[in-house]
Amino acid sequence: MKNENFEPSKPRINSMDDIDMLRVGLWYTFIKYHLYVNSNYQISRIIEPDNFRINDHRKIYCDKKWRNYQKGLNVPNSKLVEQVESIITGSSSIINHLLWQVLRESADIDLLIQQSIGKLSWEVQRILYKSNKYNCARKLVEILSSKKLMQLEQLASLDALAALVIFYRKGVEDARSIIDISRAIYRTLLIICVKKPYSNISESLILLMHSQLFSLVDPKESVLGDSFKEDFKMDLQILKNQFSMMDNEKLADNTWKEDVRVSSDFLEKVRFHNLFEESTIMTVEAI
Repeated sequence: MKNENFEPSKPRINSMDDIDMLRVGLWYTFIKYHLYVNSNYQISRIIEPDNFRINDHRKIYCDKKWRNYQKGLNVPNSKLVEQVESIITGSSSIINHLLWQVLRESADIDLLIQQSIGKLSWEVQRILYKSNKYNCARKLVEILSSKKLMQLEQLASLDALAALVIFYRKGVEDARSIIDISRAIYRTLLIICVKKPYSNISESLILLMHSQLFSLVDPKESVLGDSFKEDFKMDLQILKNQFSMMDNEKLADNTWKEDVRVSSDFLEKVRFHNLFEESTIMTVEAI
């Protein structure tokens, strides 16, 4: 992948990897979803109208780079990212999110905590840091309790995922902690991927999480089996079906946080896969 957004102060392992492809793909999908358009031509007309001009043959010329962004073949430069952000608020935080940094195997987690964890939302930071009424130097909690894992799950955001990945990497030698965090990551992914634009790249997200995180531990310490991709798709469909069975009019009035709570409450009523048993990832007991 040609990396048009390379910054010398932030060296990369290489200029072409699955993380770049996914972050660009999500950025592109986010743009397309919020512009309510169906083609790269329409995106280009809105974002870069000056790219349309008459060439020597009196035909409209259109830059094909948006097709490359769709396929994750190029990383947009910072100027274009800022231009899109001026039209679609929040788009720049998608492509430049801390999650993509902490997912890299070479990531210095301690350094990222020191320099970048402050970029996460205040809601997430409140969960990660010990309460301190004297406003002294803040300290991260040593482990994420079941309560804190649930709190992060119920935020269901890239910020929450980044926090979970950070603690996953910090506790990679603690099998029990890893299993609990893995389940929280899995459940958070399910909740996020119910909604667009994340639903459009749900398969890529679980594949990336597997390759960058879940595959790093012994299979007996993982929540994923060999058929994890198919299991995730099945579980996602179960969650989507649960929404479709509910009162559509009520759901239409729900906020994102309310929908997340509905999803989280539903997942509490299902039993996750234990690799020592022969069962599917989720056994629906609520239906």
